[in-house]
Amino acid sequence: MKVGIIGFPQVGKSTLYRAAALGHAKGSVTAVPVPDERFDRIVAQVKPKKATPATVVLDDDLEPIQTSGKLFSQRFLDAARQCDLLLHVVRAFDAPIAPYHDSVSPLRDLENVDVEMVLTDLGIVENRLERLQRSMNVKTPGHPEYLERALFERLHGPLQDGVPIRSLGLDDEEMKIVRNYQFLSGKQCVVAFNEGESRINPEAVDSKIKELASHGTQAFAVCAELEEEIASLEPADQPEFLASMGLSEPASARLIRAVYDALGLITFFTAGENETKAWPLKRGSSALKAAATIHNDIAKGFIRAEVVSYSDYCEHGSLDAAYKAGKMKLEGKDHVIEDGDLIHIRNKS
Repeated sequence: MKVGIIGFPQVGKSTLYRAAALGHAKGSVTAVPVPDERFDRIVAQVKPKKATPATVVLDDDLEPIQTSGKLFSQRFLDAARQCDLLLHVVRAFDAPIAPYHDSVSPLRDLENVDVEMVLTDLGIVENRLERLQRSMNVKTPGHPEYLERALFERLHGPLQDGVPIRSLGLDDEEMKIVRNYQFLSGKQCVVAFNEGESRINPEAVDSKIKELASHGTQAFAVCAELEEEIASLEPADQPEFLASMGLSEPASARLIRAVYDALGLITFFTAGENETKAWPLKRGSSALKAAATIHNDIAKGFIRAEVVSYSDYCEHGSLDAAYKAGKMKLEGKDHVIEDGDLIHIRNKS
């Protein structure tokens, strides 16, 4: 899953990217571990030869949004459309190097980008509806073009009113069509208001964060410079520094978890002595899908899934103890995997 970092020039995109990458950024694209205390606990108990956390891929190579004229260049659009989620970094600090506006107005900058996304998608919808009018297939119920026209006619009004596609509550079949067209406002988005150590107009930012949350968009206030400083410290030195700042963890850790959640992902675990691994899985997926995530051959030979909930694992202290206590459940291929489940797939191979 690729997360594209977007924003105007000099808003701190790369600073936040380096901070979120925990000092391990390699070029402009890095797979970043998802902080997860559950995984850490399992690894500490199992002591495997190899521990592999779940990751998200951060992409800091997107061209900055333009400060005048048309905000989105074609290069930006091409790159953004290939991303699964957009992490929008918004300037909420005052600095002479930030060229977009003389005055600091994060709400204005956020709105300008959101409006441009909606207008870009509206243009695609209108052009496609015009082409569909000339097709005979749109008159045939069940035909892909018939379904497409019905959806696009539904999208047209809200887009005209400035409502992003992600807010429309589309079902899975409708989202398949949306993904085919790579609509920007159809992608999930996480907003990071990049503040200085002295907050400017925090009431407005905090109010906007609550408003975004009410519409299903996660947003945070962060200080990217401070986060980068924390990431540069040795792991053993970070807790003391965080405590001195009144923090329990870096904001960048919360940000990565928010991105992971906004992607619609949960985590299941396989706990082996050779390798213990955290696997990302779309929320609501079946045991068969989890098996395919591990390996397609395992899914092909699927017999049953041995499932232990994370709460049962914690209660008994180990996977073996949970098994002995009768907490392992044998589930079929249609069983829905829950976040934190520890699973082992029985298969024919």
